[in-house]
Formats: sequence, C-alpha cells, structure tokens
Amino acid sequence: MHWIDISLPTTGSCPETDRQLAEARSLTEEIPDLQERHGLDSPAVTRRMEETGRLLFTAVIAHDPEAFRPDPDRSGASFPADAGGKLGFHLLADRQQVGLPWYWLHNGVEFLLEKYPIVVAEHASRVPEVDPPRLWMQRHSDALFAREGAVDDRGRPEILFVPGHGRDEIRRLMFREADGIDLALAAASTQRGRLRIPGAITPGLLAARAMLYQALHFAAPTSQPPEVSGAGENRWLAGLMAAAGHPDADAVDELVGQDLEILGVDPVEAALDHAMETYARRGVAATVGSGASTAAPDTGWMLEDGPVSPENLGRDSCLPPLVFSNSWCSLGWLGQRFLDAGASTFLGTAIPVFSRPARLFAALFYGFLGDGQGSGCAHRNAALALREKLGPEHPAWLAYGIQGYGSLRLGDL
Repeated sequence: MHWIDISLPTTGSCPETDRQLAEARSLTEEIPDLQERHGLDSPAVTRRMEETGRLLFTAVIAHDPEAFRPDPDRSGASFPADAGGKLGFHLLADRQQVGLPWYWLHNGVEFLLEKYPIVVAEHASRVPEVDPPRLWMQRHSDALFAREGAVDDRGRPEILFVPGHGRDEIRRLMFREADGIDLALAAASTQRGRLRIPGAITPGLLAARAMLYQALHFAAPTSQPPEVSGAGENRWLAGLMAAAGHPDADAVDELVGQDLEILGVDPVEAALDHAMETYARRGVAATVGSGASTAAPDTGWMLEDGPVSPENLGRDSCLPPLVFSNSWCSLGWLGQRFLDAGASTFLGTAIPVFSRPARLFAALFYGFLGDGQGSGCAHRNAALALREKLGPEHPAWLAYGIQGYGSLRLGDL
C-alpha cells in the first residue's frame, strides 16, 4: 500500500483556493437544513455531497493539476503489510482545512473514494521515528522488516466499547452495535482483535482504564446532538407503541425505520410522510465542515455519569492510538481534539445519520480492520460495502471520515 502525500496550500497563501474552499464549507454547512427539508437519508443530501466534492477537487487541482495522479512512484509512504489496496491519497492540510469533507472529493465522474482511500491530517503519511516511539509505531516499523515466517506471540489487541448516555431504548441500540462489531471481529480472517463490553462506564473509570486498551469505540445517537431536551419523549414514545400495537422492539424498528431515536418529530408520522419539519439539531451548522462547534464546546462524550473530554483522556498520554466516535457529527467537533490529545487515528461522522446505517458501518469497518487492512483502507471498503447494502443514492456511505494515519492496522496495536 502506497500513500501519496498531497500538500494543500496553507490558508491565506492562495486567494482563489481560499475562495473555493470557503464555498465548499458553506455548501457543507447547509446540509442540516437540507436534511430537515428532505430527510437525513434523502438522495438530495448525496447530490449536495457530490456538488461539494467537485468544488473541493477543483480547488486542489487549481493549485496542483497533478495532485490526484495515481502514480505509485510519487512521494509518500509505503506499507507492504497493508492488505487493503495499492494506492491511497493522504491530504496534508492546515488546521483550518483539515475539517473539510475531503472524502467527498468528486472529479466530475465519480467520487474518488470509489477507487482510493482518502485520509486527511496535519502531518504527512509517513509514520515518524519518534523517541521514544509510541508502541504501535514501533510495531509498525518492525513489521516492515519482519523476517518471513516469524512468529508473532503478541496478545490480541482489545477495543473498549464505551456506551454513551441515553434512555433504555437508545442503550438497546448501542449494545446492538456492540454485538455487530463483536461478530465482525470474530469472523475476520486474522481474528486479531476483540471487543470488551463492560456496560456503563463513568468518566473516572474511563480515564483510569483507557490506557489498558488499544482502541476506543464510543457509541451514541448519531442523528442528534449530545445534549437534547427531554420534552415530549414520553408522549411520542407512548404514541409510537400504541400505533405499533406493542410489537417487539425489532418490529418497531422496522415500522418507523428510525431505530427509536429521538428526532423531535413523531416517528410514526415521519415513517408515513418522511417529513422532518420540526427536526432540531442545535449547532449542526457550526459543526459540519469545520473543526470546531458551538455545540457542547467544553465537553466531549456524554456518559451515564457526565461528560468526559478528549483533553482529560489525553492527560499522561493514556489515549489509545485508535478512536472511533460513532456519535453525532463527531468528526467536526471531536476529531482534531482527540488527535491533539494523543490519538493517532480518528474516525467519526460528518453529518447526522440514522442509527441503523451507523451500526452497519461500524461492523463493516472492524471487519475489514480485522482482516489486516489499515484504517484508511478499512474506512473506504466499509463505505463501499455500506453503499452496496443501501444503494448509491443513500448518503450514509459518505457520512464517515478519517483523520490521522491511514496506515494504522489492528495488528500494530
């Protein structure tokens, strides 16, 4: 696997590029309004992603016409152990640009993600020779020079499942996500990793135990902000159960198609007419397509006993290398914070998405990761597999992004 480094012009150095990127950011920030009008999973959202991706592509090639030339001899970093593909694009961006949805890059014919993994970071793709190195970086380097037939006696890396705050119905969906991930890891050809599902986790417990694991997976509602009003919850849930005739939980999921998530709109009516007129997402416009947010700026993950921030988890360098936050718009307002706090690779959502496709994507990602692919390739292949399941016009396959090192593998953790 060879990652081609593409250095983007720094903010302020190219007025035309700045103008185009600002326009792309504006289009991205309008997506929540588009979702309110048409629905979270409307093809109109996918078309807006394509429009934004074409603008991003134009902005890059205006600066460097050869930026996306798939030549394996171009500068970058090679990782022979990565089983996921031959070439990938690693975009080297400054802090103002890194939060843009670069995985929506579209050349006018297709999304680049259809053919190549795409990762963005403030650093190049090559794993640095730090002193002392992070453990995964040392193992990554050792793998490049491993003797043929060498025996690897390391224990399997462990991924801690961190359930977010939520009502009983929401928590049921979170642990269904855990089951999917667990099955995907068990079915992987290498069976490298295993998921630890401890149940409720407090902020203090997470801070004390995070260093014992090689990855963190946080599960929370993906269609709403971490702080939402509880007004009306009992009303619409009671109405839903009455209208559904009290079927079992799975049947209710199928009836409303929204996995019982609190959307600020009556679920039965939404299932009938796909209307989202009263759907509320506080602060989404300031989050999507940027590296900061006005939504809960001083918090992070909402756990049962309160919030926990990336900054607190990063104290004493106890954050694992891989963090996957399967929660509301996490890429925009948590991605860079987790990387700053010490994580090496971060995956998260860029736009609101229903929980069923969110659960599917998580299981697919860990399945490919367990098969020996690097995080960048696993992200791309999970996206394509989700598109195969939901159809090319469903926006969920483009709802996830990755920042950091696309070469990070489960076997290195």
